[in-house]
Amino acid sequence: MPRLLRIGTRSSELALWQATQVQQALHASGVACEIVPIESEGDLDQHAPLYAMGVQGVFTRQLDLALLNQRIDLAVHSLKDVPVQPAQGTVLAAVLPRGPVDDVLLCRDTAWLDDRLMPAVVATGSIRRRAAWRYRYPHHQFENLRGNIHTRLRKFRESSWQGAIFARAALERLQVHLQPGEQLVPLPWMVPAPAQGAIGVVIRENDTALYALCQQRLNDTPTALCTAIERRFLKELQGGCSTPICALAQLEGEELVFTGQILRPDGKQALNIQLRKPLSTGEAIAIEAARALLEQGARELLRIPPSSTNETLQP
Repeated sequence: MPRLLRIGTRSSELALWQATQVQQALHASGVACEIVPIESEGDLDQHAPLYAMGVQGVFTRQLDLALLNQRIDLAVHSLKDVPVQPAQGTVLAAVLPRGPVDDVLLCRDTAWLDDRLMPAVVATGSIRRRAAWRYRYPHHQFENLRGNIHTRLRKFRESSWQGAIFARAALERLQVHLQPGEQLVPLPWMVPAPAQGAIGVVIRENDTALYALCQQRLNDTPTALCTAIERRFLKELQGGCSTPICALAQLEGEELVFTGQILRPDGKQALNIQLRKPLSTGEAIAIEAARALLEQGARELLRIPPSSTNETLQP
């Protein structure tokens, strides 16, 4: 293991915040390290809808290459962006303690939410969020919202949109302050993306000493278990971060509670499941949930491409 560990990360403010958490934890253990920002494909193109970019790995590929080319020693990611099948030669070495998992709506007023038939425009770049919102509010329209958090906030504030959807974890980690007249509305009915709110650390799979260090100094076992279950659900359904698959695993005493959802991209249909099993069940709870939804017709929903909504997303 090198004397100075190089921590690779995307260059956005949120990604740098995540990498800093890893750096501080390693420094506290007496490990010298530095942060190496690397631009991802998803960062370079902030206009195209994510589904049009071949999303699988769009935020992780450049970091994978940097790892395999020995330019960095660790890659720090939002775990929800990491493909369930890691790049050959890499391995997920640690998952940090999880932040908030839920989504929130940034808006100026809430009267329009009380009437589901009232026209409104909501901004999001997420296929999952769009499908979940359309399922609840079928008459609303969407604007594509890409860019880092502050770019998205600026776009919302310069627009006449009724609302924009954000991950609560991102807003809290960057300590975003609302402007007068703005408010955040919880969305408890919106099931999060698998591993939302979690930070993952990826290394080269042959670096056994670094793997042991990450497990000892960085890994949070409850978060690692819950996110592994959620990602196993995604894997069983052969989905990626571009498909409207939602999952949340939670620990309640000695039990696992799993909530899963699959949506049509146009929001016209949703399949739901919730299971409660002994903690010892582990990832088997995700397998059972996925198979149950497949028996209910999930495969047909997953075959529908995101672009089939016939809705033009504007940058």
